[in-house]
Amino acid sequence: MVIGDIIRVEDANTYLVKIPPDARKERIGRMVKIEKADEMIVGVIKNITHTIREELIPYIEPDKQPKYAPFNEDFRNSYYIVYGLGAISSGSVKYIIDSPPDIRDKLELLSPDEMRKFHTQNGKPSAAYFHTNRDVLDKTLLLCIAEQVESVCQECRPMMRLVKKHLRRD
Repeated sequence: MVIGDIIRVEDANTYLVKIPPDARKERIGRMVKIEKADEMIVGVIKNITHTIREELIPYIEPDKQPKYAPFNEDFRNSYYIVYGLGAISSGSVKYIIDSPPDIRDKLELLSPDEMRKFHTQNGKPSAAYFHTNRDVLDKTLLLCIAEQVESVCQECRPMMRLVKKHLRRD
């Protein structure tokens, strides 16, 4: 299920995704994916922003506003800020992103099977991205990710309990 389109790539790990006006908004901390030709980038919704583009209205004649400023009819613009955690490429998982997505790539929810695959390396549970991203991602965001993984991956439960215990202690 497509939940948005990438409209800006800030760096290899951070993307701005426009939410369609009629779409149901996902919660912060939800794990998502961006499918590319040869790999799938796995990320998390880091934040949601809402804007109103009204700074251009005074400069456009009132009769031309519907044509040049259609957002005047619908003032809301909502965006996901997505942070890339890693990628699944040719069946192997890597917790680094070599190539960011392109503009207009689709953002979708990560399925339970894909979440399980992303958290398994060499047949063992793995979440090495927690350590590398602990300074970039908020503690509550990391706890939310751990809750999702724990609920989907039976084999990751003991590891996620330890991760959550450690995060709550800090």
